[in-house]
Amino acid sequence: MLRLPLLAALALSLGSGMGHACMVHIQDQKPIDKKHQQDLENDAKRGKEYSEIVEKELKLSKDQAAIDRVHRIGAELSKICNENLLAVTWGDKRLNPFTYTFKVVEGDDVNAFSLPGGYIYIYEGLLKFAESDDELAGVIGHEIAHAAFRHLAVLEREQSKVSVAQIPLLLATILTGGRIGPEFLQLGSLVGQALGSGWSVEAELASDYGGLQLLRKSAYNPVGMLTFMERLAKRDRIAEGAIDWGIYRTHPPGRQRADALIQRLAEANVPLRRSAVSTSFRVQVKETSEIWFAGRKLFKRGGNDGTGPATEQPLTLTGLWRRCPPCLT
Repeated sequence: MLRLPLLAALALSLGSGMGHACMVHIQDQKPIDKKHQQDLENDAKRGKEYSEIVEKELKLSKDQAAIDRVHRIGAELSKICNENLLAVTWGDKRLNPFTYTFKVVEGDDVNAFSLPGGYIYIYEGLLKFAESDDELAGVIGHEIAHAAFRHLAVLEREQSKVSVAQIPLLLATILTGGRIGPEFLQLGSLVGQALGSGWSVEAELASDYGGLQLLRKSAYNPVGMLTFMERLAKRDRIAEGAIDWGIYRTHPPGRQRADALIQRLAEANVPLRRSAVSTSFRVQVKETSEIWFAGRKLFKRGGNDGTGPATEQPLTLTGLWRRCPPCLT
């Protein structure tokens, strides 16, 4: 897992022009004043610098189908973002257009992150975990929103103990698992202070909302953002620390985020039909005799043809809730 408690939690963006990249150029933008243009150029410059650090540690994927999938979804959502002023609850409220670059990297980690200026990485493991393009679009939309809202620049203003000058060292430390030397160990405490200050929750909620707005203007179902979050949180809760937390080590799922998404979806009159975007939320009949839901067998009919009485007690509503509480929220 790429441990980027500072940058990946902000999910900014990346663009070095190396490897497999998808460039989405800005079109028909309103004039931007000199100060605003300088801010955008600074983000792009920082993103390129940080990407050089990242790509020394990560390998770009050779899975062309996965690359094409990310490029297709990313191109649509980033174009929408560049052309529409979104509601921003935390971050830079201006329309901040970037040339977005999307890269797929090797690894089974269920993770995604971005760096300033519109440069975004998606792990192969996340692509395998996503059960639909709608779920993947939810993740990509979230990452785009972090970049578009310039969360790192806002953090720089609000966090006096974490300077932008330290971030390259911080990246190197995290990416190498702390193997670059004890002189950088202090950065770990700085990250902890930043995460505990409250900005990470605000940034995540803002990017969830931003991603939701992007999906609503696209062909993708925004409920996918919710089901992806719920499924991954459930998987890791069951594992009880036996596996890495994936994207939500740095993007903590929390009930607060899920509840906020559910409220936003309700306000937008979007039906919470989880089964439309996730196979895990669909009831399936297997071999005509077994009834499955959320990856668990509910009961099995008796008899050779599955028409006899149930050989296992069907789940009650309470029992189903205990097995899969997010499904019924």
